[in-house]
Amino acid sequence: MKVYLLLAALFSSANLISLNLYDLDHETEFLDSGKKLMSLNFGIHDLEPNQETKAIIIAIHGRDSRGFEWIYPLQTIDSENTKTYFFRWDTTKCPQQTVPILMKEIQAIEGVEKITILGHSYGGVLSSLLLNEIQNIETNVHAIAAPLSSKDLEKYCNYVHPTSKNNNISYYQWRTVKKLDYAFNSLDYDPQVVDFEKSNVIRLPNEYRGKRLGHLWSISWVADSIKSKQSSDN
Repeated sequence: MKVYLLLAALFSSANLISLNLYDLDHETEFLDSGKKLMSLNFGIHDLEPNQETKAIIIAIHGRDSRGFEWIYPLQTIDSENTKTYFFRWDTTKCPQQTVPILMKEIQAIEGVEKITILGHSYGGVLSSLLLNEIQNIETNVHAIAAPLSSKDLEKYCNYVHPTSKNNNISYYQWRTVKKLDYAFNSLDYDPQVVDFEKSNVIRLPNEYRGKRLGHLWSISWVADSIKSKQSSDN
């Protein structure tokens, strides 16, 4: 019985340990690092447990994410003034079901004065549903290569993109070129296009670092763009 309790305690403790952002490798060991990221339990994970700041970054992955596509972007836009979190969620469920779970976890983070949310693909759909949820905190929501007008989501989840947003929230839609994006190029419409006047729409280029810019690496291009803007602002 003592051995069983010890093993149970060790297992529970292991589940509470989050990865450190800078222990992840986006170059030579990126596949293994991606697996570690996606093996985290559902919920929000602090990737910088020793960092203390009032500005946080929250990454929300998409369906079939392999994790590695997040490592370079998060290490790129992170700074000494930000603290990075990764939200693992059940993408087999409709995004509306996860909104109260995510909001509860965000509200549990103390002392936050600024939030940057990066939602990729299906995660971008989830992030769009926060436009009327987060209050009083300066928030930038980035929906990246997100099927915001998906007919399947409308049909099976009764998903409807918000028609308004709170004044404290800035909203950015980063759209890939449909014919170059394997997630969308077989459709007869572009599911990224949604009519929402109170957003900033940025069309991504055809190439990134000399290669086709498709679905997966759209996050890296956005991270470089955000980093460039941060540098120019400073």
